[in-house]
Amino acid sequence: MIVLTLVGIIVVLSIWLFGSYKSRQELVVSDIERSLFNVIQTYYDDHEEGFREMRVRNNKQHENRFITRIVELYPELNKEKLSAVLDSLGRERRKTFERKRVRTADREEPSQIFPSFMLQNIEFNDTTLRQMNVLMDEVLKSKNISVPVNIELEILDSLPRHSVHAQIRTDESGNLTTRPILINSHNNEFLIAKIDDPNAYILVKMGWQLMLSMVLVLALFGSFIYLLWTINRQNKLALMHKTFVNNMTHELKTPVATVMAAIEAVQRYGAKDDSVRMEKYLDLSRRELDHLSQMIERVLHFDMNGDNGVKLEFANFDVIKLINSCIETAKIGLQKDVQFSLTSTSPLVLIDADEAHIKNVITNLIDNAVKYSAEHVDITISIVEQSKNIEIRIKDNGLGIAPIYHKNIFDRFFRVPVGNLYSVKGFGLGLAYVKQVIDQHHGFIEVESALEKGTTFIIILTKSNA
Repeated sequence: MIVLTLVGIIVVLSIWLFGSYKSRQELVVSDIERSLFNVIQTYYDDHEEGFREMRVRNNKQHENRFITRIVELYPELNKEKLSAVLDSLGRERRKTFERKRVRTADREEPSQIFPSFMLQNIEFNDTTLRQMNVLMDEVLKSKNISVPVNIELEILDSLPRHSVHAQIRTDESGNLTTRPILINSHNNEFLIAKIDDPNAYILVKMGWQLMLSMVLVLALFGSFIYLLWTINRQNKLALMHKTFVNNMTHELKTPVATVMAAIEAVQRYGAKDDSVRMEKYLDLSRRELDHLSQMIERVLHFDMNGDNGVKLEFANFDVIKLINSCIETAKIGLQKDVQFSLTSTSPLVLIDADEAHIKNVITNLIDNAVKYSAEHVDITISIVEQSKNIEIRIKDNGLGIAPIYHKNIFDRFFRVPVGNLYSVKGFGLGLAYVKQVIDQHHGFIEVESALEKGTTFIIILTKSNA
């Protein structure tokens, strides 16, 4: 539905833009047609004296022939009086026509164009067309119409019928032209103005429409992409939540079931009389309860929403001593061959931080190094004291992490995919908790790792001022 809506909006915008383009194209042609009339009018006005003299001569000749014919038919008529009457009528007609052609004070264009039959007084040769083209350039420049226009003569077999639905006319080359103006009916000569490629001019005039349409389309595409990204992110988060709940259910049920089985064995089979078996069951129960306690503690310490973070209590302590304590704690209950190595550039490295949470961070990283390694584990911890910070590196020789997962391993509930089953137990909260604690200390943590090449976690913390 979203895709269909997006396509529909783009189609509507395209139709709107195309309609606007055609309307502006018709408007340009209409403006140039009016400009052509203005050019003809201006040219006629500039040469009006010569046209008037020629018209007077022609009218006089026609008038003389007319009077001679009338006198031949009616000999009793006075030739001089008839000539005076015709002259008077001619003067009145010319005065009326001139008044209609007078330009109004507040308009640059003529109020009325002369009749088309008067175009026969103009001799349309190359010189005339060249002068009209110069006038056309001046008129278009005054109207801020930057479109190349050329006035030409064209011979047509018949006068094209005008239709309000066909405002745009093109020639054989595809250029826009104005509607033809008949100038010589005997030779079928028409005057037209050819418009050379007005697309650039029209697109500039449509600039705000094009910009608005592009902004709307980009906004729609951006919203669509963001929506898809959000839906995909929510799906991944929902899947991680589901995996987390499944893992937690399994992890919590396993130690409880083991302890219950051990207690049932003691009660039902009389293991309390066998000190060796009793010690075995009690030791098993203690380990499972310790594991259960650690899991509950890890979940309780972690801010599930990531909004408030964990509660910190800052104090000044020695990082080297803290890491040695973490190593000693990790050695208890190890079921693998683990070798630890700790180096430091200074014998005493003090920081101002929450000791309990920093200890949990180091413990989490050591625990991961042990869990995600083979039977023989080498863990190297180095501390480098800098001018304002300290750098802690925890390196192992484990399975490693593919580079494509480096940016995800600190996300809540994320676990590196290893198929449908996870050979190592966990909730996907350990590294998210580590990142949360380091961020709240205004520190920095990153990972360097590759498959089968081990993993190195690098922590940067602010050094104590004391």
